[in-house]
Amino acid sequence: MPLPKPDITQAKIEVLSPAKVPLAEGPHWDDTKQKLIWLSIQKDPKICIYDPATGENKDYELKSELERLGAHGNRLTVGCVVPIRDDPNRLLMGTGNHLATLDLTSGKVEFVLEVQDGYEETRFNDGKCDPRGRFWAGTMDTEVDGNIQDPEAGTLYMIEKGFTQPKPMASKSAISNGLAWSADHKTMYYNDTIPGTVDAFDYDIETGAIANRRTAVTWNAKERGLPDGMAIDSVGRLWIASYGGRGVYCCDPTAPDEPPVVLYMPEAHTITSCCFGGKNLDELYVTSASKDDLKSENSGKLFRVTDFGATGTLGVAYCA
Repeated sequence: MPLPKPDITQAKIEVLSPAKVPLAEGPHWDDTKQKLIWLSIQKDPKICIYDPATGENKDYELKSELERLGAHGNRLTVGCVVPIRDDPNRLLMGTGNHLATLDLTSGKVEFVLEVQDGYEETRFNDGKCDPRGRFWAGTMDTEVDGNIQDPEAGTLYMIEKGFTQPKPMASKSAISNGLAWSADHKTMYYNDTIPGTVDAFDYDIETGAIANRRTAVTWNAKERGLPDGMAIDSVGRLWIASYGGRGVYCCDPTAPDEPPVVLYMPEAHTITSCCFGGKNLDELYVTSASKDDLKSENSGKLFRVTDFGATGTLGVAYCA
């Protein structure tokens, strides 16, 4: 039996950020602080923390700190970020080919791990923690005029607790994106944006091992755009941000060919990621990009969706 479809007829969509950024990404709801962490990836990379109680958005500029550490070119970026369990003053992020920490008091960045994959320009893109607090993050090659230099240069890595050396788990990816885990901890979902695939793996929560890669959702990129970041709700539906598809697509992995329910964002075409948040996890925070959508009024802004017929699952902090 397919999963029930959410009722989005009463959905309300707010634009939360007045200013555009070239590429907003990586939203993560910090349940302990009741705040949203999100990213501006390129040009002037920064980590942003939005407080819905006050409406304040605090920016942590990263460029000077990353340059101090020697980052440059395609690696002068931030691709993903998560809180660190029992360390409320630091965040863990993927930046260039490093994992690094950000001190929220001083703004200081420190590299903790480096990935040596044989490529000069690969960088971390999307990343999240699995239910045990392991950090999963994928890489991608540099973009030139909107095209990935080597569409098989990306690798999905797993980092165990204690900042252990990244372990490659899946290879030959173009743009690693959209991680999510099922409530029974038996399935991991993963998107590769350029080929337009939404896949599932068998997942072992005890070891982190993945196997049996297969199609989770049949995705038509010509009709829907490219699958980007993703969240999973409390009944197991996947909410997939579509780059070029103008919205977030709610898909049923138990019925891969079922048509999706779509939340279209107003005046924004390139939607990059989403996460559930709020006290009851009944809000959907959505990021977007302006670099390939300069004319749309709300491209590159942050959105919040309420009353859309779904509740989510908690994001997990890294277990250091």
